[in-house]
Amino acid sequence: MTEPIAAAAHLDRAKVAAARLWAASAYPYLASALFASPVVAQDGLDGVRVDEWWRMYVDPAAVEGWTAPELGRQFVHHVGHLLRDHADRARAMGLRADERTRWVDAADAEINDDLPLDRQPPADPVRPADLGCDEGLFAEEYFRQGEARGGEGHDCGSGAHGEPEPWEHDPPAGDPQLDRPVGVDREQAELLRRKVAVDALAHGREHGTLPDGLRRWAEQTVGNRVDWRRELAAELRRGVAAVAGAVDYSYARPSRRAAVAGDVILPAMRRPSPEVAVVCDTSASITDELLGHALAEVDGVLEAVGLRSVRVVVCDATVHAVERIARAGQLAGHLLGGGGTDMTAGLAAAVEQQPRPQVVVVLTDGYTPWPDRAPAGVRVVVALLGEHPGAAPGWATVVQVPSGVNTAA
Repeated sequence: MTEPIAAAAHLDRAKVAAARLWAASAYPYLASALFASPVVAQDGLDGVRVDEWWRMYVDPAAVEGWTAPELGRQFVHHVGHLLRDHADRARAMGLRADERTRWVDAADAEINDDLPLDRQPPADPVRPADLGCDEGLFAEEYFRQGEARGGEGHDCGSGAHGEPEPWEHDPPAGDPQLDRPVGVDREQAELLRRKVAVDALAHGREHGTLPDGLRRWAEQTVGNRVDWRRELAAELRRGVAAVAGAVDYSYARPSRRAAVAGDVILPAMRRPSPEVAVVCDTSASITDELLGHALAEVDGVLEAVGLRSVRVVVCDATVHAVERIARAGQLAGHLLGGGGTDMTAGLAAAVEQQPRPQVVVVLTDGYTPWPDRAPAGVRVVVALLGEHPGAAPGWATVVQVPSGVNTAA
């Protein structure tokens, strides 16, 4: 997306690289943002600044006096301004020139209350208590409710307040012939924010160590989304229950009351066993990891409703295999395919099986042809995989499964 480090002979590039590695190791969910921000050497800043185009301006003299972790903490802090879009939020506040320092303090407090004390920036970090506020507030709340700090204050660059500084470079241009440090445009910035938000939520589910403020930001960035696990479980249970509840009389075997009925033949009650098929899209655009997550979740639901086996159809543009197995998750990592996609073939193969399934679950990214109408007598649940899936037919029940999920949650 961007060059990792802008050319600067007097900048300690090894320390910059080590600082990034430290930051990405300490905060793995920030890695994509940390490595997308180009580093630009800029004398006289006495520290690190960031502009709206995600360019980190680093004073080589300051780098000499810091360890790699101390510089890494600076990178983490300034990436926080970019991820939380403090520049646009400052403009929305309609700040006066004399209010800029207070806004930067408030924005710093919003970032720093999510960082452990031993990982604060090395130069005069602002904590909510320094403003006379409780933790866990937004920058706007710290600004309105907080007290002004004494001293001259500090500047984190236009990435924190939205006003270009004299030492900042012009916005990046698309012409590669222009001698201008690269940066991140607004479209790329939004994609990076969503990427970090998804990674942060996944990290929190897996490790349980995501700060509350960062979790709140990530949830707002990704958007309020229905829990796909609950939604998928509800649809599978609904389809299975509808079949399992279809109790009817059958003359296939005699009733247990036949002995007292004389010459009258009494039918027995028959409860059909639900048949469920899973169609796995194994085209090149589907990762084994994401497909494995979804298969594991299907396993859990089918086990909960008492089904002992499931029929799995492996399909990309053509059907590669149809197998009945005890657990669908056993197939993860061993699925054939990798070509184009055509779920029409997969659905046709699923409903042709005997006994005919009453419920078919299709795991796909949605970039596939679909039949014009639903298979007769079959409930189809389409689990769309990934952050930006294609479409599903209107006759199917749709559940969106985002990337970065962890079924252990």
